[in-house]
Amino acid sequence: MLATALPVPSGGTLHFKILRNGTPVGEHHVRFTHSRNCLRVDTNAEMVITVAGIALFHYQCRVSEYWSGGVFTRLDSKVNHNGTPLAVQADQISGGYAICSTKAGDYQYTGNPPMLPLTYWNQAMLRAMILNVETGRHYPAVVNSPGWNKLPTANGGTVVAQRFNVTGKLHLSLWYDQENQWSGLEFHVAGNEVFQKYV
Repeated sequence: MLATALPVPSGGTLHFKILRNGTPVGEHHVRFTHSRNCLRVDTNAEMVITVAGIALFHYQCRVSEYWSGGVFTRLDSKVNHNGTPLAVQADQISGGYAICSTKAGDYQYTGNPPMLPLTYWNQAMLRAMILNVETGRHYPAVVNSPGWNKLPTANGGTVVAQRFNVTGKLHLSLWYDQENQWSGLEFHVAGNEVFQKYV
């Protein structure tokens, strides 16, 4: 588990608008807090899909992850998936992580590649074993990059960022700018979900 330089934004936060089929349905926020050699990253996301004013789907996610000396050490997540509560806890052990989750149960992951959480902000997760913070299951990343794009932002502007398509167990596209800052996300689950960054 090698320490890496973490792409923490200078303002200490990341904010995204979530759109489904072009309609705003929620927000995704990431806050970074430093304490000596440690970093805490809090993710808060909420999405509500309505039809004719009636809420058909509600998703809420709260994740706290902890890093020490650039190494991922612990995670606690709680998810409300349309009324179904889910939780994941990860703790660093010798050579890997001990996982306890509602869906995947209890297990240990050791070896290479190192494990990193699916919280998007850290591009290094694309070279890691990815821990799903909703289910507690883990997947190897299968990644290719078709190049750079101009992405629309939530403020009405654009940002230039490199696209990475993730396949295998996961199917999504991520964008990171020239400073390795997370800049966008797109996936398809009964609709086209797009995350546009506030810049």
